[in-house]
Amino acid sequence: MPEETVRNVISTMTDEILYGSIVTGMPLSEAAQKQITRHFEEMLGKRVHLSCNLDDRQIMGIRVELNGYCYDGTLRGQLNGLRKLLTHPEEG
Repeated sequence: MPEETVRNVISTMTDEILYGSIVTGMPLSEAAQKQITRHFEEMLGKRVHLSCNLDDRQIMGIRVELNGYCYDGTLRGQLNGLRKLLTHPEEG
């Protein structure tokens, strides 16, 4: 979803804190968690609180689940996107 669309959807919400989670295969440092949180706060223009959850099935990268959306930066997510593009190019 384009960043501008995300901002438009989020701008209709109240000024509450958005709660979500960072899902990763390995523990993240506190500094990395803060950097990811700041990125989403800047992108969405809202205060964000992200908890960190471990999923040992994750190969590489992180997935952020926030406000009903999934921002998938994992290797599995990228491979799934590539598979979708190759099998259904009209949707990509």
